[in-house]
Amino acid sequence: MMLRRRALTSGAAFLVAPTFGRAAVAQVTDWPGWIGSYTGAVRFYRSIPLEDIVPPPQNPNVDFDDRAPFGIQFAVGATEGGGMVWLRIDGGPMQTAERGETLRFGLLVDGVALLTSADARPAPRSANLTVRPNQLSTEALFAHADGSFWRRHFTANFTPAGADVILWVFDAAGTRARTWRGSAVKAR
Repeated sequence: MMLRRRALTSGAAFLVAPTFGRAAVAQVTDWPGWIGSYTGAVRFYRSIPLEDIVPPPQNPNVDFDDRAPFGIQFAVGATEGGGMVWLRIDGGPMQTAERGETLRFGLLVDGVALLTSADARPAPRSANLTVRPNQLSTEALFAHADGSFWRRHFTANFTPAGADVILWVFDAAGTRARTWRGSAVKAR
């Protein structure tokens, strides 16, 4: 009796395993639908304090960012060992070089991939790619010659026509984030 139960249990596990495999493969198949080039614009949204200060400062941070929209372009591609994101930002503190920047990432493990190479000036010290259903985001850490740094997050929430885009820039102290929001359409 005990042997039959084990055989049945191991057989049931074998029958269930392909179902989980199919679910994982189905999630990955969204990636090719995102491959392509996107063009759009973003505008300053707001500054978000990342610290709880009691009492509040007498001279709080004031947003002096230009609220005029500026262009953004990005492309998503698949490489033999992972994925690639090309990004060009035409304004704001995270403006890229005119030719943009290309970040190449390794294989996704649980929806996250690490930077394998970059074609960017300046090049990020480190970066990662996060993929979720209908969303792709990169986080890149850039260092300046004086030892300070800034961290930029780029998020694309994919829509039938293109993507809603959010850019976050964190200051060197890590106490404030400034955000820009907009949308981009996919090139046909």
